[in-house]
Amino acid sequence: MSDKASQKSLSELIPTSYGQEDLTICKAFKYVESAQPPKSRTGQRLVVCHRDELKPGDRRIVDDGKQGIGVFNIGGQFYAIKNVCPHEGAQLCRGTIHATHAPSNVTEFIPALHGRVLRCPWHGWEFDIPSGKGLYDRHGRVAVYKVEIDESGNVVIVL
Repeated sequence: MSDKASQKSLSELIPTSYGQEDLTICKAFKYVESAQPPKSRTGQRLVVCHRDELKPGDRRIVDDGKQGIGVFNIGGQFYAIKNVCPHEGAQLCRGTIHATHAPSNVTEFIPALHGRVLRCPWHGWEFDIPSGKGLYDRHGRVAVYKVEIDESGNVVIVL
């Protein structure tokens, strides 16, 4: 990818000449780019581990008593996502983490979302870890949770 392309936002890289069938995936990428941090649902806090125990690229799956939640360190930032794929109920957070390609012209491949795309281990559905947005259509998503570092350096999920 050229230096110019690496400096552009995802929405600037997406071609405007896409047909109707491709607009859905373009909207999914635009949503990922504009997603806001999640809001607390209950205010409960779940301590996961000390931040030094979760190195960049690592994940930890925890249980809050009702469901599993995966906590990921992506480049020093912590994110939490529900450990259930909305498609068939697979343990989503056991899937692979990688990048994907942004929608582009037929002869172009534009790498995007490096190290933050979680692929379901059963059927390959892809989700952006920070936003929970499914990359397969504009409506698909999985719940995400706010993550904080407390005064002791612990990674804490705010439920």
